[in-house]
Amino acid sequence: MIFKYLRYILFPIALLYGTIIKIRNLLYDLNIIKSAEFNIPVIGIGNLSTGGTGKTPMAEYIIGFLLENGYNPAFLSRGYGRKTKGFLEVTSEQNAELTGDEPFQVKHKFLNLCVAVCEDRSLGIEKILSLHPSVNVIVLDDSYQHRRVKPGLNILLTDYMLPYYKNFLLPVGSLREPVSGRKRADVIILTKCPENISLKSKSIQKKKLMIGDKQSVFYTMIEYKLLKKVSDENNASLSISPEDLWQSKVVLFTGISNNKPLELYLDNAGIRARYLKFPDHHRYSDADIDMILKKWKSIPFDNKVLITTEKDWRRIEGSPQAKAFLGLPLYFLPISVQWSANEKPVFNNMLLNYVRSGKKGN
Repeated sequence: MIFKYLRYILFPIALLYGTIIKIRNLLYDLNIIKSAEFNIPVIGIGNLSTGGTGKTPMAEYIIGFLLENGYNPAFLSRGYGRKTKGFLEVTSEQNAELTGDEPFQVKHKFLNLCVAVCEDRSLGIEKILSLHPSVNVIVLDDSYQHRRVKPGLNILLTDYMLPYYKNFLLPVGSLREPVSGRKRADVIILTKCPENISLKSKSIQKKKLMIGDKQSVFYTMIEYKLLKKVSDENNASLSISPEDLWQSKVVLFTGISNNKPLELYLDNAGIRARYLKFPDHHRYSDADIDMILKKWKSIPFDNKVLITTEKDWRRIEGSPQAKAFLGLPLYFLPISVQWSANEKPVFNNMLLNYVRSGKKGN
């Protein structure tokens, strides 16, 4: 009831915020404020909301696909939550405090990939091309509202459980811009869909998403990989499935925007975990680590493990707090994109057609 009245109070603020964003977007649309374009393909990945739509797994999928097809992409992010400023090329020897958790995770997945962070994406692309002339595709993370650069392919993600048409502008909801912003997308992807989503459900969602004639729509699910032990993450033989832990006591700690899919996945695997939830992009303090370890030690059972997400582990890895987990059975759970029905080859062909065309802004 309190939240209901609070929404009414915040509603005028949301309307004012939306008006300001609409004016800003109009200035870009009319080319009064200009967007930079580049002579190589630029793929932008983003959303209308504040997060939780699966941008990082999508970026990793696209990067992996481009590498497999002989391209030399680079990944550019603003590096949300990092303590550094300006342009920084990411290395695997750094940590998430310097780079942000998502770029650090991508670098660990693709060690030979050029990964960089820069608040000004236009400057960031210029720096990348100057330092790495062989780069022939740019993949932009969380770029939808950053209109200083005009991607040639604009990919908009929205969560199946909270699609943009059910959401509202900040501070009432979590939308960073009005729903009309969807019109800038070339591709709209509904993420975290239930498995085996029906054709009827797709048709209903497509109408509600208000897909334009020139827009493509796809439906994806989360694919959970094997759990990796943080002390031996490169040793595939030590990876285990959640089902292997059905006799274990589990403490799960996360700092992500939406825990529900993960909780459901572990529940279906027979794991009844004790949860510790932190805010999205949470930077773990000594007190947080003490709380996690206290919860784990309080379990009067020898067969017990700690589980976190890959993104959370990358946030901890390389920090002083990581030492607290030395010798403990801590696992992280990687995720990837799973495509609905026969949509994967359609998306792949669309992606190849775009990068082969070498188009600039749309």
